[in-house]
Amino acid sequence: MSNTLSELKGIVGDNYVLDNPADMAQYLKGDGKPVAVVFPGDAEEVAKVVKYANGQQLKISVAGAVADTKGLEGGIALIMNRMNKILEIDKKNFVVTVEPGMLHQDFIQKLEADGYLFPVEPYAVDTSSVGGCFAIGDSDSKSFNYGPTRTFIMGFEMVTPTGDMMFIGNKCIKNVSGYDFIHFAVGSQGTFGIFTKMLIKLLPQPAAKRAIVARFDCLQKANATFSTLLKRHIHPDRMNLVSKDLAQEILPGEGHLVLIDLEGFNKSGTNLANEIVAILTLGGGTDVSIVEDKEAYEKLMSGWLKVRQGLNNAPDHVLEFAVGPMKMSQALAQLKGIQGELNSGVVIEGLLGVARVVLPKDADKMAVAAQVNKMAMSLGGNVTGLLGHKLMCEMFNDGEMWSETTGLLSELRSKFDPNGILNPGVSLLA
Repeated sequence: MSNTLSELKGIVGDNYVLDNPADMAQYLKGDGKPVAVVFPGDAEEVAKVVKYANGQQLKISVAGAVADTKGLEGGIALIMNRMNKILEIDKKNFVVTVEPGMLHQDFIQKLEADGYLFPVEPYAVDTSSVGGCFAIGDSDSKSFNYGPTRTFIMGFEMVTPTGDMMFIGNKCIKNVSGYDFIHFAVGSQGTFGIFTKMLIKLLPQPAAKRAIVARFDCLQKANATFSTLLKRHIHPDRMNLVSKDLAQEILPGEGHLVLIDLEGFNKSGTNLANEIVAILTLGGGTDVSIVEDKEAYEKLMSGWLKVRQGLNNAPDHVLEFAVGPMKMSQALAQLKGIQGELNSGVVIEGLLGVARVVLPKDADKMAVAAQVNKMAMSLGGNVTGLLGHKLMCEMFNDGEMWSETTGLLSELRSKFDPNGILNPGVSLLA
């Protein structure tokens, strides 16, 4: 162990290697015990650490702020928070070059101050980094209008799991011939390599931001107003429904919360907001209001991000399914038959037709997931992610399809990471 520490300090410097458990604790989650927490300062140091780890068969877990220690016994936690700078904002091409360790929320705020918009929401607002944003690559409640996370990456510099350096992409929108590895890497959860620099597409800041909020005593009644909005071809930037227990984090009050977000022009936005207010009121909403004050608006969105973080940080107790926006009313009626009264632990992202359900602590997630997936498939959807694919294979009694899927994923991962050192806690299987 002393030799490993000496080698790591030789790469990044004595001040950027921690081996005292008390000092390491704030950068780790889980029960694994790595030999050290290492803070590289640039891509060259990342590459040297990875090459050393390969030579010693040491596992590496990579994170912007807090690393998962699952499978990391005796390995290295690589924390990227020293690499936290915006290197360039190309104002003519609306492209930013940024290091991966910058906190996602800081990135959004710094761009906003310069008049730019990066609409992708942090996975976990307190700890998520820009690199983590693209490593996870999930969709959020604004993806209907702005597109999923992968839409915004145009290129990157990466250290591969063998310690080699690669750079792919450029500032042009049309820049791919053949296999699209730029977007292939998004969502790989750091199993194909470690981002060390990224080119990200930007948008101009909207002229105005406003929210519409309303309370409902029944989730199904609230969701019915979403269907009305969509039938009238009204597509705001966000259209969420949050059960009353989770809504307290966003806006304390009685009843389930509808949170609608409008970003755009002043006059047209005002007209659209008034039309939405009328539809929510006619649909049975109470305390319906338009929030235009910047501080109040930001407080609402901050609360939503806290709710999102809580759900994302509890994957073992949250089940997500998709059925499409216009089928959600039917899904909620059937979900009630599975879960009972829907009074708590439910979030609906109305524009995506996605629902997340917080399961009771003692629930058998796989058993509930099988029931929910059967219901969702009857409506043309499924439980999301590979779990949904696995459940679909089980419903069709198609073990061969599941075996081929898992085999392909494992083969791809081993091609990039032949020694299996990178992010051992990540499983791409259900």
